[in-house]
Amino acid sequence: MKHLMTALMLAAGLVGTAQEAVNLSLKEAQELALKNAFAMQYALLDQQVAERDVKELTATGLPQLSLEADYSNFIDLPTQVVPADAFGFPDYLTEFLGGVAVATGVPLNAPAPDGDGLSELQFGNQHTANVGVQASQLVFSGSYFVGLQAARLYADSRSQAIERTADEVRKAVADAYVTVLGAEANVAVLEEALEVVRESRTEMEAMLGAGFVDAMMVDQIALAVMDLEQDLAYAQTQAQLTRSLLRFQIGLNPATPIALKDTFDDLLAAESGTDLLSRSFQPSALPGLQEQQAYVGLAELDVKNQRAAGLPTIAAFYTFQKNAQRPEFNLFQSDQSWYNVQLAGLNFSMPLWTSLGGQQRVEKARLELVRAETGYRQMEAAAQLEFEAARAEFADAKSRVNNRTRAVELAQSIYNRTERGVNAGMNSSFELNDARSKLLEAQGGLIGAQMALLNAQSRLQSALSEFE
Repeated sequence: MKHLMTALMLAAGLVGTAQEAVNLSLKEAQELALKNAFAMQYALLDQQVAERDVKELTATGLPQLSLEADYSNFIDLPTQVVPADAFGFPDYLTEFLGGVAVATGVPLNAPAPDGDGLSELQFGNQHTANVGVQASQLVFSGSYFVGLQAARLYADSRSQAIERTADEVRKAVADAYVTVLGAEANVAVLEEALEVVRESRTEMEAMLGAGFVDAMMVDQIALAVMDLEQDLAYAQTQAQLTRSLLRFQIGLNPATPIALKDTFDDLLAAESGTDLLSRSFQPSALPGLQEQQAYVGLAELDVKNQRAAGLPTIAAFYTFQKNAQRPEFNLFQSDQSWYNVQLAGLNFSMPLWTSLGGQQRVEKARLELVRAETGYRQMEAAAQLEFEAARAEFADAKSRVNNRTRAVELAQSIYNRTERGVNAGMNSSFELNDARSKLLEAQGGLIGAQMALLNAQSRLQSALSEFE
């Protein structure tokens, strides 16, 4: 986190373009983050991709039309070897012609039959071309319908992912917002504490000049001033870094100045109006569990898909082509013929035996379903545990705020009495400074308790998925 805030601070220093300040309440900051935060942008893109997947898969089951063309140049025509008498006359015709030859005295001049002879034949032309269109339509496929259900379920799960991401973004912005308020309140306390110590140093130096104290006491308080100055400088840097972190969580430009509308008192007043401790835990309302439930559904569909792989797939097709065959390359001459080729039919395929491979894929899908169901139960148990821990932390934080508030009231009362004693000459200025220091310490403790309470509130709201 320190490295992240340092990088954000450097990025803010590198951007020199001045921008108009953005005034934000906590709710406004959360709403703006739901539009600009990087995590939300990624979640929305994932949803859009899932919706496109549904449309893409749907399109595979709709009519498909393609244009096909090919050209072949037979440098050597294929040769077919057949028996030499494969194209000879039938026996009855040979006998008839032999009788005619004897009757007319005209010899046939035909070669004698050779049962072992071979003829080498070449068919076709050197240049051939085919141009046509092919259409197909899926008639039945079990895997297609199951896959379409799975794609739609996955697209729905992206909606739950957006809700889950929105809760995470709201919590991150709330934590960053409270951190900024705490850091700036810490700066204010340190500035006041430094003022008190500097006043004490001035008084101590005056007493040293009058001979009432020695130089070591002056050096000690001077050292305290130096330490507080260092602490204040560090706190101021942290306050700037927390603002950079808040800008990052919201998704704002690092150079955009922001002003916070809400104060600790505003947020605490809003917190007091909620009754989170009385809320019951509803796992079904959590987007993260809803998303995991969708994954269980996808695993169930995968089992169905593996079973559907054993069903037949039927597709209809139609092809229309023009075919040309030329002894030379003159395919584009209009006076030459192109011959039609047209056919239509059905394609049927169905696995008959896969050596039990299909059964193993079904069993593997069942195991993945068990894994998904186990993951859901684990997430549900973890969500229950997170709710109980967040609820306990929130209750403890409320108690601590009450105790710290009482401590501030007591420290304020002590300071007021000491101040009256100083005015009456009964207490010294050192006692007043000590009382003031303790008051500042109590105020710092209250700020820390208030920050812890507001952070515990956002944690409990996240566990309940009930951000206001």
